[in-house]
Amino acid sequence: MNEWLGLIGALAGTAIGGFVTYKVANQRHFFERATEKERRLITACESIHELLSAIASQASTLNMGVLGDLGYNSPLKGDILKEKVQLDRLRMLVDFYAPSLSADVKAISDQFAIVSRAVAEVLLEKNRNDEWKSKTVESAIFASLEITKLAQTAQQKLGQIVQTSLAKG
Repeated sequence: MNEWLGLIGALAGTAIGGFVTYKVANQRHFFERATEKERRLITACESIHELLSAIASQASTLNMGVLGDLGYNSPLKGDILKEKVQLDRLRMLVDFYAPSLSADVKAISDQFAIVSRAVAEVLLEKNRNDEWKSKTVESAIFASLEITKLAQTAQQKLGQIVQTSLAKG
């Protein structure tokens, strides 16, 4: 009978040790997954923040090109932007990591289309009367200012998203 007690004790000890090892490994794995998820969110939010700044800056650059061409006879060059406008990447990151900013990004895209249209018109329009110049400059200026305002608002919301996420973790 003592032999059986030793065997049962050994099996029970092994089972308990295995269970404890499993629980510790499971908790560590859960913590690592949560940490990785948080790291990915922060990295994505940093990219979104940078893209918002870049797009606002690009809109201002295009706006200045329109103003320079129409107001100061400094021809607008087609390659005025040094980098590609990454609205699609911004939309993708927002859809994946910060869907609450989708309306803000849509509004930025709509305003950027207005600025882009003004640039295209400046490059292509041959009949440049004063009324056309005034409307084109006005639309580019207001759209550019709106993009800057929308980008700043989106960045503030993004900061709140990150703070809320970090507070949960």
